[in-house]
Amino acid sequence: MSGPSYVELQVTSQFSFLRGASSAEELFATAALMGVQALAVTDRNSLAGIVRAHVAAKETGVRLIVGCRLDLACGMSLLVYPTDRPAYSRLCRLLSVGKGRAGKGKCHLEWADLAAACEGLIGILIPDQADDLCALQLRRMREAFGDRAHLALTLRRRPNDQLRWSAPIGWSSLNVSAWSVFGLSGRCFSVPAAGMPKRCAA
Repeated sequence: MSGPSYVELQVTSQFSFLRGASSAEELFATAALMGVQALAVTDRNSLAGIVRAHVAAKETGVRLIVGCRLDLACGMSLLVYPTDRPAYSRLCRLLSVGKGRAGKGKCHLEWADLAAACEGLIGILIPDQADDLCALQLRRMREAFGDRAHLALTLRRRPNDQLRWSAPIGWSSLNVSAWSVFGLSGRCFSVPAAGMPKRCAA
């Protein structure tokens, strides 16, 4: 009897400068070796790694989930996944707008930019902690994305992990039970060197 399937929803490739360390070929080859059924390539404010990821997915049989991590100017971070070609086109245009504003190697996007282009996108909020700001971001997500809005919890393996998830507002105040919650690891490289952790902080 086979075990439960596993899908990595936040994978950072070498196209995320100073974040990712592995090529798409390495990531998908390792996923196939480990029996992972699908990888979502979510480079930061970029779709640059998707073409190579598409080729690697075909070669390995591991399904590619097209995505992107958006780090907005307001400090809000979320993962977005287009559900069809029009949504993918809107995401491409959105990134072009952000990069045109910020200059080479950077991206400047406001929440209003995303809200206007989120049709057909699945969004997963990556909050820093359970506080008033998180509550505001969740409300914004629900208003813009509707039932395509979700929440992510990331264990960063840092000294303040427990503190940042035990803020006074608490999870009960955020009505987390009404949300689809995903656990993310934020994989940044495929084969770690000796002594290095297998997963990077998101």
